[in-house]
Amino acid sequence: VARDWHPLVLFPLLYREVEVLAAVMGDWRLTETVAATEAALFGGQPSLYLSERLPFVPLSEYLHFCYLAYVVVIPALAAWWYVGGRRAAFHELVLLLAAVMYSSYLFFILFPVDSPYYRFDRLAAPLAGNPFFDLVHAMSARGGARGGAFPSAHVSGAVVVILVAWRHQWRLAVVLAPIVLGLMVATVYGRFHYVVDVIAGVGLALIVVGLYRIPAVHRRGQA
Repeated sequence: VARDWHPLVLFPLLYREVEVLAAVMGDWRLTETVAATEAALFGGQPSLYLSERLPFVPLSEYLHFCYLAYVVVIPALAAWWYVGGRRAAFHELVLLLAAVMYSSYLFFILFPVDSPYYRFDRLAAPLAGNPFFDLVHAMSARGGARGGAFPSAHVSGAVVVILVAWRHQWRLAVVLAPIVLGLMVATVYGRFHYVVDVIAGVGLALIVVGLYRIPAVHRRGQA
């Protein structure tokens, strides 16, 4: 059992080491490139103007709920499949999550990017001071890591979850879809990521899942 679950346990532990290693080994020049690309593509910084143009507490709370749900959905779904005997789905989920997470961590260490969370002012009232907002930002303050912006590991992990769910239990994927979409928006709305981080996170997940689905690779994974 421990062997099956250890990659999931290591994700948050290793993420905390990203900031330490990036400070020693990383080339931080990509930070300015990502910010400049964001401004060129979107006429400014969506991570700033999205919440400024849509300062609605119910919207903010829903998006922050989706962002928070990420830390619950992955272990809950894995446990659901493991206990329910869907071991093929469980192992596929863990394998693909490990691939996107550890790939992201390596990139964070070598080419770290400071996220809007560290570069810009934090969101304030009327959005701050509400339950989901405060919980998410408190967790980010304690568990975040500078340099871990591009690509968004939150997004790549969430996309992997919904793609694996669609393959093995499509009705569950339909239920999860609004949460995953909300999480993607929340990463920008809450000033945790740039839009290009989100795009890169989706791209990474699609590449990893696509490679896994290649018949020869898939057969080796089942061997």
